[in-house]
Amino acid sequence: MQSVDPRFAPVTVKSLVIAALTVLMLWPLALVQSLVSERQALQHQAYEVIAAGFGGSQILGAPIVSVDTQSRSVVEDTVTKKSTVTWAPGAPIHLLPDDVRITSDVAVEVRSKGIYSVPVYVSKIVITGSFKPDAISGLFASNEDARPLPAVALVQLPLSGVKYLRTLTRFEIAGLALQATSGQVAGFAALTAPIDLYSLDRTVPLSFRLEFEVAGSDSLHFLPLGSNTTVTARVAWPHPDFDGAFLPISHTRSAEGFSANWQVLGLNRAIPQTWRGTSVSNTDLLNTAFGVRLFQPSDVYTQNYRAGRYGILFIAITFVCFFTWEHLARGLRLHPMQYLLVGFSLATFYLLLLALSEHVGFGLSYALAAAALVALITTYIAGATTNRRAALGIGAALTASYGVLYVILLSEDDALLFGSLLLFAILATLMLATRRLDWAKVGREDSPP
Repeated sequence: MQSVDPRFAPVTVKSLVIAALTVLMLWPLALVQSLVSERQALQHQAYEVIAAGFGGSQILGAPIVSVDTQSRSVVEDTVTKKSTVTWAPGAPIHLLPDDVRITSDVAVEVRSKGIYSVPVYVSKIVITGSFKPDAISGLFASNEDARPLPAVALVQLPLSGVKYLRTLTRFEIAGLALQATSGQVAGFAALTAPIDLYSLDRTVPLSFRLEFEVAGSDSLHFLPLGSNTTVTARVAWPHPDFDGAFLPISHTRSAEGFSANWQVLGLNRAIPQTWRGTSVSNTDLLNTAFGVRLFQPSDVYTQNYRAGRYGILFIAITFVCFFTWEHLARGLRLHPMQYLLVGFSLATFYLLLLALSEHVGFGLSYALAAAALVALITTYIAGATTNRRAALGIGAALTASYGVLYVILLSEDDALLFGSLLLFAILATLMLATRRLDWAKVGREDSPP
């Protein structure tokens, strides 16, 4: 086996030691990342507690008219051979409305549990629209095997969080104020009110108007149950995250909040205007839902996690810079134990950042943790060596590096680009600074006499 050239032995050995120390730093960084995940899990538990008490994600639709039916069955007596016709309760018929207009004014506030906080909302909902006269008349049609019971009809409004309903100001159908109770339609919780279709004028559209307030958190979604559904949402939250089966056709955004408009045709959804029984399921309805989430851009745990991913890179770059400065500056010689202490201080930065950010916000926490780290390392290097100018240079370099890292963390969409440019710039600087360095000569100078 070929041995290492004696001229390079001291440099090679120290390089391997520094490389080993860099790998060793993965352990404290992994512990910090594990702690971030643990604290994030506690945050999610706090979210669930707040949602359970205030209101979770809400999904709402438009009124559905459901009519009970009877099914005909024939029973033949095996002895007399006589047939008896009986009518038993059958599957109800469900009818969706024609034009539906939904407006939602959402007021948002932040609720806290311990050190964790989550945005919650109270939404004022107004739903108007109508059923076509011929569609209502179709509910009266019967045949030899089934007959509807229009006198036993229900108006049902799908609402996932009926228990979080704050007020029900109006539940009006054809000018009649109905008394709503809790019910269920197509697997959804619903506001339900009985109505006698026989008593209504079937030559004009069956109009409706509903006004209520519902509390929730995280998201508000709508079901496009009309043959033409128009939704307008005004939300006092500056960070919308539109999702679901349909995106808004237009939206505006400001520092105070945003507004959005959706328009969905019956042709755009895979749900018929009329169905019987359970032919349309809860999943079928959910697949058509659309709306908005109260997006929280890069909360402290997400930012801490992203910062930690750059941890080993910054430690490795710092070690390489120290190793290079050792051979470029006079009076700067570091022992591997000093590298180890500096490495642990670099890892402690992420722990300090996590602890502070839970109380004073990520930006201020980052500034405090970075300032403390730079001051500590600069003071330590200045005291451990005779080259105070080099120590100040190291402090300035660390300050610039953590400043750039902060910019990267804020640039969610361009983080990869900025991170790559930072790494390239640092490597280019080191390569250009050492391009004339004779490592063979360094090896002889560092070799013991």
